[in-house]
Amino acid sequence: MTGLSAFPALPGRTVGAPVDGARRLLLRDVRLHRSGPADPVEPVAAEPLDVHLDRLGPRPLGDPRLVDLLEAAGLTGHGGAHVAAALRWRAVAAGAGPLTVVANGAESEPVAGKDGTLLRQRPHLVLDGLMLAAESLGAHRAVVWLHGDDEGGRRALLAALAERRWSDSRLPVEVLTGPVHYLAGESSAITRAVQGGPALPTVRRRPSDPRAPRTLVHNVETLARLALLARGHAPASTRLLSVLGAHRVVVEVEQATTFGQLLAGLGWPAAPQAVLLGGYGGLWAPWERMSHLPVDERALRAEGLTLGAGVVLPLAAGACGLGATADLVDYLASMSARQCGPCRFGLPALADSWRALAEGRDVLGQVLDDAGAVEGRGACHHPDGATRLVASAVATFEADVAAHRTGRPCVAGGSGPSSAGWSSWLPSSPVPASTGPTPGERR
Repeated sequence: MTGLSAFPALPGRTVGAPVDGARRLLLRDVRLHRSGPADPVEPVAAEPLDVHLDRLGPRPLGDPRLVDLLEAAGLTGHGGAHVAAALRWRAVAAGAGPLTVVANGAESEPVAGKDGTLLRQRPHLVLDGLMLAAESLGAHRAVVWLHGDDEGGRRALLAALAERRWSDSRLPVEVLTGPVHYLAGESSAITRAVQGGPALPTVRRRPSDPRAPRTLVHNVETLARLALLARGHAPASTRLLSVLGAHRVVVEVEQATTFGQLLAGLGWPAAPQAVLLGGYGGLWAPWERMSHLPVDERALRAEGLTLGAGVVLPLAAGACGLGATADLVDYLASMSARQCGPCRFGLPALADSWRALAEGRDVLGQVLDDAGAVEGRGACHHPDGATRLVASAVATFEADVAAHRTGRPCVAGGSGPSSAGWSSWLPSSPVPASTGPTPGERR
């Protein structure tokens, strides 16, 4: 693959490993197969229940007062939005309908793998967090939600549930698998699916009946961190990241680690020209801006950036950023829910105009018009990811945009859309977004 520099084998030490191993989430960093679910090249055995209990002791029972601990610790969601967990608990507690708590392990970003890796290595930590949340909030159901192709994650969960037999709780756990689609891991799509509807996002700002069924969706990393906090461990100072090179790697790093240190520790041979943070609907930023920033969400937000779902995609110095972005916008357009005009017509139009710009036509005005026609107007937030991506690409690759508008090659040296090689990381056959979940298994 051109445009994406190769990682060597992971170093013997863990990149940015914390001194306090008790607060670490992963057993070890891993290299994943190039696409698909988070199956490691060299399998890592899941932590058995007896080892889990020897390491951490039994979990406490859930208690409504746990929300105060979440607030004091500043725990936020690790699925992408980084909303305060305590805020979401209090919002859910204000309702009166039956409550379902969901552990979301469905990673929709094609190169993501941190959640699947966590499920494969420490499923009991995730299940502890799920049960703590369910018991604390008086939930009627506890669900783990996965993409239908994540057989490795499903096997790890079912084996862990068989070990536990839920002797510490009267609430069984359902393992549900949804469609293999970009939108099937979005929280409102999961909410509809677990309530019997299609796995499609709901219309934003939808008014809710306080007596209607309630659903709290937490990313599996969030729940794992909850399980540590409830046992009295200080808030973890690490982040789980999925980093793309010639291979995908999942690493756990200290938040004080800079992006320069991260890539150097992974053996990145030369400075990239830019980094895409958060995934395919994320934000581009030039390397000179990124190299000295820490992998800390608060520090990044102060710079107008975000780690999103913890995906880091460096773009090599000789690649065409406009071509890479064209591949990504094409993919996002193909993954729409097709529930509204901005998804059905606006995103394909934006993909076409950006592709024309990447191919050397002077259509920047049309790109901006197409983005403006989509931004903030979708029934859900999916179109906004594409417009944010495009806006960040215009700013990050400003010199290349100017060159392409006059038919000249990129200043960075890339010759066209294919020079980045991103399309080989895209799923080959999209699944219709309307597919619902398969029947769950209870343990």
